[in-house]
Amino acid sequence: MGFWEDILPGYKGYKEREESRDTDKLLREFLTGQLKEARNRYDDVKVGLTRGSLDLLDPAEKVTQTLSRVTDRLRYANYGFTGKWFGKDKIDVDRLENVHRFDQQLAETVGRIATQIKALEGQGNEGQIRSGLATLAGTIRDLDEALNERERILRTVGGNPVSI
Repeated sequence: MGFWEDILPGYKGYKEREESRDTDKLLREFLTGQLKEARNRYDDVKVGLTRGSLDLLDPAEKVTQTLSRVTDRLRYANYGFTGKWFGKDKIDVDRLENVHRFDQQLAETVGRIATQIKALEGQGNEGQIRSGLATLAGTIRDLDEALNERERILRTVGGNPVSI
């Protein structure tokens, strides 16, 4: 690679961005897989939670819908930057670092979702189930908001929106 770095200005930075782009994709695929596993577990848990109370069906189903939507958003989220050499929408290093911090938050939130689903297992008290569902729904909304903020960072350069 030394040859290319010597003759092509910006090649090293381009290569690093390309590697970071690949890493971003792998991370999102990994987190999406974890959310899918959590969703499968939740589907199993939901059957037991709602067996005794039809009143719990609506909040339990809303969690399912929100979790599915957020999983798809994460899976299809924009990469941290483009692979274009001289594209107008190339992301700068500071924004990339911000995106990486958000990705770390995403990973932590995905872990909390799995933990909260596990905590719902074996709950028999309707009040505890409602509380657990509300907490889980809130955590999923937090993940959704983090994805919104990630998109905002990617779409803004110097306070101006850009296309990605």
